[in-house]
Amino acid sequence: MPPPSTLLDVLKKTTSFFEARRLELPRLEAEVLIAHGLGLRRLDLYLQFDRPLSEAELAPLRDLVRERGRGVPAAYLTGAREFFALPFRVTRDVLVPRPETEGLVEVALERLRDVPSPRVADVGTGSGCVALAFLKERPDAFAYATDVSAAALAVARGNATALGVADRFDAREGSVLAPLAGDAAAAALDAVLSNPPYIVRGDPTVAPDVAAHEPAAALYVAGDDPLEVAAAVAREARGLLRPGGLLALEVGAGSGAAAQALLTRLGYVEVAVRADLGGIPRIVFGSAPAVSGAAAPASPS
Repeated sequence: MPPPSTLLDVLKKTTSFFEARRLELPRLEAEVLIAHGLGLRRLDLYLQFDRPLSEAELAPLRDLVRERGRGVPAAYLTGAREFFALPFRVTRDVLVPRPETEGLVEVALERLRDVPSPRVADVGTGSGCVALAFLKERPDAFAYATDVSAAALAVARGNATALGVADRFDAREGSVLAPLAGDAAAAALDAVLSNPPYIVRGDPTVAPDVAAHEPAAALYVAGDDPLEVAAAVAREARGLLRPGGLLALEVGAGSGAAAQALLTRLGYVEVAVRADLGGIPRIVFGSAPAVSGAAAPASPS
């Protein structure tokens, strides 16, 4: 009878399996899934390399590895993903939080540094990661969040409770900023932040596992303009931002210059773009003009 597999054996085999499937970070993903399946911290793996694993322990690990091998994102298998050094619950109803989206939080923290008790809105909140990370960094802040998905909002509210900021988080169902329209308490916002859908269907650069498993409504625009939803956010934000208030949008690769031009046409000032860690112009932001409530142009064209 062969000796039982040790934790190190399983880690090596899983890493090789993921390498063969060309996952970007095979060792990391193997550690994350194995730690989750065994109810351990990743650090614990290194302290228990020689631990033999029983068949009862191996069976669920095989299921996790098999699912990841066929493309299911690891965050959906573990139900969690870290964002801005905070733990977020993730389900298949929300996008997997990504490091590049942290740029929205960074811009908001920088631009609102001297604004007391800032009030912000996060459009298309998903898991709530942007709004909630901002609230954790700014204990004096309040955030509204909107999403067309009731299931996503349930995830966001759960994350707000888990992070201890539910009393400063108001999540509402609806499109773009419509849920806040007519609410005096939500007027004169200090910032509107959004990671809107910006992928055109059929884009060959979209990773197959993303296309197959993440919610389409959060990924794709309806037509062939990647800035379609971003433009709607920018137009509607003009009616809710205070003069000088911040608009910050995440956009796709290749859309940075067009997004800057869009915000300028809509009357925003001090428009700029920030690149992500890969050098891609990713976060486009600007300030509402002096007369913030003035009607924005009907079309960005």
